[in-house]
Amino acid sequence: MAAKMPGNPFKNRNVRYGTVSVIITLTVILFIVLLNVVLSALFNKFPLNIDLTEDQIFEVSEETKKFLASLEEDVNIYVLNTEDRFVSSSPTEYFVQANEVIHKYGQLSSRIKLEYVDLVRNPDFSARYPDETLGVNSILVTARGKTRALSAADLFNIRSSNYGAYVASSKAEQTMTSALLNILSNKKTLISIINGHGEQDAEIAGFIELLNLNAWDTVTQNLLTEEISPDASMLILASPARDLSVEELQKIDAFLGDGNNRVLFCISALNQPVLPNLKAFLAEWGLEVEQGTVFETDAARILNENPFFALADYGEENYSKNMTGQGLFPSLPQARPIKLLFESGRYRTTTALIRSSPTSGVRPLELPEGWSVTPASLTGNVPLLALSTQARQNIDRDMVRAHVILCGSPLALHPITLANPNLANSEYFLELLGRLSEREDQIYVQDKTMGFTNLRVTGLQVLVMALVFVALLPLGVFGAGITVWLRRRHK
Repeated sequence: MAAKMPGNPFKNRNVRYGTVSVIITLTVILFIVLLNVVLSALFNKFPLNIDLTEDQIFEVSEETKKFLASLEEDVNIYVLNTEDRFVSSSPTEYFVQANEVIHKYGQLSSRIKLEYVDLVRNPDFSARYPDETLGVNSILVTARGKTRALSAADLFNIRSSNYGAYVASSKAEQTMTSALLNILSNKKTLISIINGHGEQDAEIAGFIELLNLNAWDTVTQNLLTEEISPDASMLILASPARDLSVEELQKIDAFLGDGNNRVLFCISALNQPVLPNLKAFLAEWGLEVEQGTVFETDAARILNENPFFALADYGEENYSKNMTGQGLFPSLPQARPIKLLFESGRYRTTTALIRSSPTSGVRPLELPEGWSVTPASLTGNVPLLALSTQARQNIDRDMVRAHVILCGSPLALHPITLANPNLANSEYFLELLGRLSEREDQIYVQDKTMGFTNLRVTGLQVLVMALVFVALLPLGVFGAGITVWLRRRHK
């Protein structure tokens, strides 16, 4: 009896449907894997994610976007760690934010290549850059054969408390953009910081750091023993405790008269004694700092329940319009009043840049017996920051300008004041100095504070999410169900 030959297994209905099911399943799995690979590549290269936080803490500013769009040279950014270990560093929320910001640079410019380098697997990487101090979580920016190394601490504002150091806010964008500016800028602005007279350099250390982050170079000089650097375009004199000599002031006067848009930024503190030589020099420019402390009586303007720490008003619109457009106002805590000795004279004009409010007054340095705040003591509109500008023709009949700024409050430049996102101090002083120095490549970036934040969803985003989750997704599921039902019914 002949053996029965087996039939074609694919004619078996169960086998056929099982095979089709396996093929469909494998196809779907393959599609999902490929879709994941493609989307991962797109997310790494293009900014497809949406930042819904109220303050856009994972986004970069429009100024940075414009700067990146204008890049004409190749830049390499190396993060010295694996990405997983970098974002899991402590404090995690700040490293996650910094990592998202760093990704934006590669996403927004085809000129920028971002690479994560594991120093454990690539121990020779640091040896290629012997002039830089590199370690785990360092960031190295290279372009034009130049390098700029950043530590992880450079990405954040670190403060101290009774419980130790902590991260107060993120300055990742500010630091990254500054590194690019420092490498790619064709023009560096040098600031000479005068010392040798008991200046309160520590009071403005945060301001100097802010200048350095925004691609300003700084050098410290003693005018008794040195000449002012010929490359300097600005001098900073921070609350000297001793008077400057006539020879030193002659050097400053020659500096201001030798070039165009030279700037002297002079700061005066409450405990500063009377300095006759410096006082006479400033008087020639129509400026004088007076004794006393400006206070505020309007509770809506007072900050931290301190009448000497309050919001001030702008005295002009030329340097403040960007801030007023954002609804930001400055604060000059514990400020000494400034007096404008003239409005114009000897090629010089004076302007009150920032004033106290109409409800403010000046507390005398030495209080008379029985002194109290009365309506008569509320003088109001006291100049706190003033500018004197000299404009005259040189021997070539070109108009040249020089500027002297007098500030009555070192605390206006304190790190805490500068880092406060609700105050205009950082942006205003950078805008003022940049404009007076005719800087064209200046970019200001506000620090980002993590913590509780509301989601900020625009109308367009609401419409898109509603369309996807309320309409397209349910319709897709409904359509798939109808298709399966019709196929089974007609079998």
